[in-house]
Amino acid sequence: MAKLNRRQSLKILHKIGEDFLSCAICLEQYKNPKILPCHHTFCGECLLKFTKNATVVCPTCKTPCQLSRGGVNELKSSFFISSLLDIFSQGISGHDDIHGVCEGCEGSDASHRCVDCCLDFCQSCTMIHKTVQTTRNHKVLVHSDHHEPRFANIRFDQKVYCSNHPENMVKFYCDTCQIPVCLECTVVEHRYPRCSHRKLQDAADDYIKKLREMLTELRVKEAKSRAYKSVAGDNRDKLRKYCREEKQKIKGKADEIIRMIRREQHRLVEELTEKYDAELKTAEIQVHDMEFKHGNISSVCSYIEAMISHGSATHLLSSKEEVLNRIDKLTKTETKAPKPPEIVKFKAKSSNNESGMLGLLPSKVSVPHCSVENIPRKLFTGGSVDVIIKTRDSAGKLVIPFEEVMAKVAKREGSWTDLSVFDNGDGTHRVTVHGRVEGTYRVTVTIAGQVVPGTPFDVSITTGLVTDIGKFGIVECQFSGPMGVVANRHGDLVTCDTNNNRVQIIDKDGNYKSAFTVTLFKNPVKPYCIAISAEEEYFMTDRGNNRVVVSDENGQLHRYFGQAELKYPHGIAISPLDGSVYVTDWDGKTAGTDKEKSHCVRKFTPDGQHIKSFGKYGTKRGHFRGPAYLAINGLGMAFVSDYDNNRVWMISADCEFLSSIGSGGSEDGHLRGPLGVAIDWRGYMYIAELKNGRVQKFTNNGRYVCRIDTDKDGLNSPHGITLTNDVPCRVAVVDNYNNCIKVFAQKW
Repeated sequence: MAKLNRRQSLKILHKIGEDFLSCAICLEQYKNPKILPCHHTFCGECLLKFTKNATVVCPTCKTPCQLSRGGVNELKSSFFISSLLDIFSQGISGHDDIHGVCEGCEGSDASHRCVDCCLDFCQSCTMIHKTVQTTRNHKVLVHSDHHEPRFANIRFDQKVYCSNHPENMVKFYCDTCQIPVCLECTVVEHRYPRCSHRKLQDAADDYIKKLREMLTELRVKEAKSRAYKSVAGDNRDKLRKYCREEKQKIKGKADEIIRMIRREQHRLVEELTEKYDAELKTAEIQVHDMEFKHGNISSVCSYIEAMISHGSATHLLSSKEEVLNRIDKLTKTETKAPKPPEIVKFKAKSSNNESGMLGLLPSKVSVPHCSVENIPRKLFTGGSVDVIIKTRDSAGKLVIPFEEVMAKVAKREGSWTDLSVFDNGDGTHRVTVHGRVEGTYRVTVTIAGQVVPGTPFDVSITTGLVTDIGKFGIVECQFSGPMGVVANRHGDLVTCDTNNNRVQIIDKDGNYKSAFTVTLFKNPVKPYCIAISAEEEYFMTDRGNNRVVVSDENGQLHRYFGQAELKYPHGIAISPLDGSVYVTDWDGKTAGTDKEKSHCVRKFTPDGQHIKSFGKYGTKRGHFRGPAYLAINGLGMAFVSDYDNNRVWMISADCEFLSSIGSGGSEDGHLRGPLGVAIDWRGYMYIAELKNGRVQKFTNNGRYVCRIDTDKDGLNSPHGITLTNDVPCRVAVVDNYNNCIKVFAQKW
């Protein structure tokens, strides 16, 4: 092997110092090096900084190590590193031109160095060192040989002495205790047969062989980890690239929407400006016209005042004809108030959730962590409920899923039907379950074909009394003598709270929404029955003033009519064909009634012009004894309850009496004291009976179908009746004596 020169040796020494002799914590040469169980070495003092609660965490691999009572000091010292530090310091100092003083006699210059003792000697002390019994086997080198060849192969074979017997060198290895020992130890502490030992070099050779085998395996793993490191780097670069690209997509989408919004803004502003410009021109014309008329009138008034104040009799009478003609002309000139301008208002679209406006970033869903909430166990026909599906990842966090969320319901005949699933865009989905037909149904929710926990679940759909709304009183959702009721376009119940002189609007579930009272009259308006036109005008029969009052849903008065024709306005309905208003005229009496002035139906235009009246008191065809409530179907046919004759008349759109249904009695299909009448969109008729205290359902030709309520529902005094906009519709009945509204679900 070629001999290294001085420069090459120094280079190797410095390389060893940088790679093997520097602590990874303080970045300086090791001081009291200690080995952790993970085989990483650090300064003992540095490890104290990473020790907490008798545990030290390796700063390199983060492996925790539980310390004994002695703490860091009880960790094994790295003798190899310590030896390497000694030789490193010797090698660096050995390259100095000055060799130093002999460490034996301390008088002569040193010429030799004992590698085992790490001491420098002169020639004489070297001879003595070689003759002493304990050191005669030490390796002693001349300084010139020690400087360079010693580090050419970087092999360290220092003599190591036993910790139990300092005078003896370690020459054996105890396989049982796994430590190097001296000859005396093999006789005392590690004697056979308790311990098995062999020569130190033989054990080292076997260990080196094993290390080489393990090193080969580690090199294979090193190659794999190097390849995987390259793959991980590629993945990192791909993620950075795709992140940049997706950010650019989001920015592009945002820019596109911003441009679209700006174009829409420009269009709306131009359209608004155009509309207001047209209105401004009209307003300017009105201003000029009023200024001209005002100027003419003002000038004539000034002339007349001047004539009166300063003119003589001759002046006054000489211009009499001219002045009177001028005044007459100005007086006859029509002066109308300017038409209010049309105010165009911008109505912004509101959104409760701005998240996801540009798009969504879906994630993978863990189906076992998903859930279904708001599951109904019972549902009335005509009702519905929103079942909420929450999609979560494996950590239980709400996420927007890649996977498709599906729901289906099993019908009574066994077939399955898919339900619509609405994505809320926040990790939740909504499925609306409708209770259209009575029975028990099974609902299943799946995500990517996997059944969501909590499903399938059964929903029981039933009929009967859904709720009682109200009681006696004067505050919200309380009534005093309620009479008529109608459903508005929202499905809310608009009820005449007659004795409280107001109208209350309550949703079908019994939640109060609003109330109004019509004022501006000497006597209070006492609403008895109510109907709503296609234009959302509220027509009310006013028993306090014997007329029909028309207002909006806030009670703002529009007009009133019928005071000349109506004596005792009772029920009211509006034809969907032409908006004609039908009003029953009955004093509400069965004995001592006003036969001449009531017991008929009066028909008006929507503006209140009387068209005709039909019917009179009696028991024959075309007669009434108490025309109470009425309803009109889609063909314009009127169905009028004839209270004391125990029947309901079917009347054509031309006001001709066609036929009647019912007769006195309590059996199914018979009527006693019918009041409220309602017609659904399929033509079925619902009739409330005061004397039988029930509600019955009939076909459009008068065939009995079923009873809506039951005896246990406590319907005492049914009056007005209406239908909600559910499918199937619910039946709302005013219970006058109980001062409430009873809502029933029905079969379909």
